Amino acid sequence: MNMHTGHAIRVNTNGIRSLAALAKTASTSRVLNLNAVAASGSGNKYDAQTPFFSDRLLNCAIITKHRPRPEEIDFFNENVPIATKIIFPIDGEDLRLGGRSIFVNQIGYLNALCDFLGKDPIELDNDLTILELLNELPSLDPFLVREQLRRHNFDPSDNYFAITPSDTARLEKFVYRELRSLVMLAFSTGGDTNTELIKRMSNAILATNADHRLAPLQETLGLEGEAFQRGIFSWKGFLYYKWQFAETKPELQRVVTHMQGMRVRGRMDSLDGYAIASTRNSIRSRIQETVKRAADILALYDEGLAGLTEKGNAADFRKFLLEAPALFIELGYAMGMMSHIVSFWRFRFKQTQSEVSNVDEFLEILRDFDLGLAPREPA
Repeated sequence: MNMHTGHAIRVNTNGIRSLAALAKTASTSRVLNLNAVAASGSGNKYDAQTPFFSDRLLNCAIITKHRPRPEEIDFFNENVPIATKIIFPIDGEDLRLGGRSIFVNQIGYLNALCDFLGKDPIELDNDLTILELLNELPSLDPFLVREQLRRHNFDPSDNYFAITPSDTARLEKFVYRELRSLVMLAFSTGGDTNTELIKRMSNAILATNADHRLAPLQETLGLEGEAFQRGIFSWKGFLYYKWQFAETKPELQRVVTHMQGMRVRGRMDSLDGYAIASTRNSIRSRIQETVKRAADILALYDEGLAGLTEKGNAADFRKFLLEAPALFIELGYAMGMMSHIVSFWRFRFKQTQSEVSNVDEFLEILRDFDLGLAPREPA
């Protein structure tokens, strides 16, 4: 099949190793690897009824959250701190051949994508909506992607989401602890802990859409209709990121220690040695800044929630939820990088490994981490 490569659909044959690695690492916070699901065959029995995308090529794509590099900034009409990139592998079974890619909402995006897929916008209506919904998210964490799609009435097979039962159970337990005081306030339980009620309300907040079970919370917050739905989604996102932060932070600290102690085996020139040392130091410093930034944003959430549960000040927490999207994006970006570094490092290096032999590959990994952690200009 001779595919059009056009102005916006670009053939990418550099970074081939990293494209192949995406299939092996499956889903991380920066990667939604539909190609891996298609290649494994695990989605076959669902694909006819509940594919992720209706278009066959899109449903075998690799979608990533990507920080535009200097040479990519001019692809957009405005500053885009983090972009959603669609990669179409040239051969889904051999990613070493590279792929064709396009950014969501780059200049010429719609015409180029429709031309490449051989369909008009009407035929791709639902798929284009899903791409916009993914583009709204700060990361591609499976939980957030699934919830974002479900609240807009898209429900792909669970095979596309790497969410284990143990992850779900730990998240539910965390949310139960977080919401105990609030449920007692909203439902006037006083000193009665009422375990079953708190559990029902926690499950209701984690459900796809806010329903009648949350009516007392809706009254407490003074939000109506779509504003309440958006507020609950933002709240759910903060709960998820707070849980993820608690689980990721200690693991990230172990990765940084491992990274700093990794030796390079064999001969290495002085320039490479300097680049590795300086990049590792930069990563360590930027990780500290990223962790602090995430902790500061979560502290704002904690303060708002405490004002509601301890002082009964619903107005401030209501205001926080209405203004949460901007903080949600910033928090999601920070958490996405933290999660990506942990998952990719653990995939690439065994915990017992103390040295590497490929200097160029090691330096490329470090530079990718460093670039992703660099301070961003606001959108």
